[in-house]
This record gives sequence, structure tokens and C-alpha cells, in this order.
Amino acid sequence: MASPLYHKPPVPPGIYRAARALRRISTIVLVLVIVFVAVVAYSAVQVVKSKPAVGTSTTAIEPNGTVGVETSFSLSNPTYFAIQHFALHFLILNASDVPLVDTTAGPDSIPAGGNTVVPIDLYLPISASSTGLLTENQYLDWNVWGNASYAYLFTVSIGVATERFWGAPFDNLTVVVGTPFVANGVDEIPVTVAFANDASFADDGALDFQVVPPAGADCASGAFALNVPAGTPYDETQDVGIATGCDPSGGHIASEFAVNGATIPLPSEAIP
Repeated sequence: MASPLYHKPPVPPGIYRAARALRRISTIVLVLVIVFVAVVAYSAVQVVKSKPAVGTSTTAIEPNGTVGVETSFSLSNPTYFAIQHFALHFLILNASDVPLVDTTAGPDSIPAGGNTVVPIDLYLPISASSTGLLTENQYLDWNVWGNASYAYLFTVSIGVATERFWGAPFDNLTVVVGTPFVANGVDEIPVTVAFANDASFADDGALDFQVVPPAGADCASGAFALNVPAGTPYDETQDVGIATGCDPSGGHIASEFAVNGATIPLPSEAIP
């Protein structure tokens, strides 16, 4: 027989029990989300610290009159989450802070625990009037940065800034005319071309020139056949016929480099 003093506790209503269960589940979910976000944030920092790098490069003059640069960008993802929509931006400046390249590559994806090497093709203009790449050794500023989505939650930014030496294919170029003379009844003038090929590729083409007076038709023209290996100086003189009575004093020498189907103007040289 039950004691008259004992009362069975009332059973909470169903809606109360459901609310209590929901609070417990919400607390567990919140804890899991906090742990997940913390792990992802820590992993994202590890990606940024993974020492991304720009690889070595090879260069060559292209048929469109630019210098083609083949290089690469490597990035390690040592974490448990994939990197999505990874896009690279390249900005290269010459020694005078003139932009040479401003371009993007990608997007790409890097799986969790993977390493990715992105091949990059860049094209540097070599205008004789602005960039100085033809005739001046200099250091170029390479600025590379990438943006990506990480674990679908974070935006990760990675940057690399470095200086790279540029060896000019016609460093310290001079094209000089000498004093006209007569040989075998023909008026001739000596033209001397001198430079150092400090580029990583050979100067393999032709240097065409015209001796231009202050007014009137050209006094003379000619070409030097070039096959100058990288790291080699060049100094040659050629005697060319000059138009009778033509005085180049006060004029200039116009020259250009013909290579791979491209014709690249070189800096003009004044004639005293």
C-alpha cells in the first residue's frame, strides 16, 4: 500500500522535454562548430606559413616582340581541408617602377595534404623607349599574391615579394659611325656595334641599321649577323657604302634587332 505522503512527480509536458533536448543538441552543435572553426583557422595559418615560392625561370624573345618568361608557383597544403578557387596575381616592375607585367593565373584547387605547382607563362615588353630591358642590366621587382577559399569558410591570402636580376641582351649598346673614306673609288663609312649580352639567352638574329642625316634620304644602311651566346661581349666594325655627298653629322643611327620573326627597335644613337 502506497504511503499517502508520497506524490509521484508530474511528467513534464512534451513541448518542455523537446525544448530541453533541443537546448542540449544546440550546445553540442555550438561546441562542435567552435572546435571546427578553431581547427580551420589554425590550418589556414599553416597554409600561409607553408613557404609558397616562385620557381626558376627561363626566358626567350618571342615572335610578338616580347620576352617570354616560363616560371612556376608552388604551394603546399599540409592540412586536412582543400583550398578552392586559388587564383594568382603577378605584378612585375622594372628598376624605374614601370609595370612590365600585371596579370592573373588560375583559379586552381589544391587538395588536402597536397602540393601544387602552377606553371606560369609571362610576357615582358621590351620597348626601347620605356622599359630599358634591352640595354640595361637591372633588378626587377616580382610581386606575387594569391587569394583562395579555404574549407568554404575563410579567404586565404598568400604573398611573395622578391627581386630578380635581369641581364640585358644588349647591355651598354653603342652604334657609332666613323669618318667617311674612299676605297676603290667608292665612298664608305665605318659603323661599329658594341654591347655585352648579359641575358640568359643568345642574341641570335640580325642587327639592322640605317645612317640617317638631319634631312633627306638615308646615307647608308647595313646589317650585322649576330650569334652572340649568353654572357658574351660583342664588338664589330663594318664598312658600308655611303651616298655621294651625304653628310650624316647631326643625324642619328636607327637600328633594330630582327629575331624569331620579330623586329625590335633599339635605342637611337645620335651622330655628333
